[in-house]
Amino acid sequence: MILLLFVGSLLAAMAIGVPVAFALLISGAAMMWQLNMFDAQIIAENVIHGADSYPLLAVPFFMLAGEIMNRGGLSRRLINLALSLIGHVHGGLGYVTIMAATLMAALSGSAVADAAMLAALLLAHDGGRWP
Repeated sequence: MILLLFVGSLLAAMAIGVPVAFALLISGAAMMWQLNMFDAQIIAENVIHGADSYPLLAVPFFMLAGEIMNRGGLSRRLINLALSLIGHVHGGLGYVTIMAATLMAALSGSAVADAAMLAALLLAHDGGRWP
């Protein structure tokens, strides 16, 4: 019964458009209410300590680093280098993507920053011309 309440409240909250983190919070509160263990202090403490994580703090900074490289032109120069080296090969844009991702991985050390940089540039690429 408790599992059904937890999963049901989780799916109901997500069905009405509540973000997943808050849907988990709502379903946890519903389960605590059912078990007569509801305490608002426990919920507040879990919310605060859930966001207090160094790995989660690093993700926005790596995305910021990717955006700074994008705006500064470093990523465009890396892709131009990859295009000049292997862009002439049939299916060269795929090879350019792999080479640029390898170069970016060596510079930034973050897959999130690489994806933020490469997605913005390579989706805009049109047959060797930059918009």
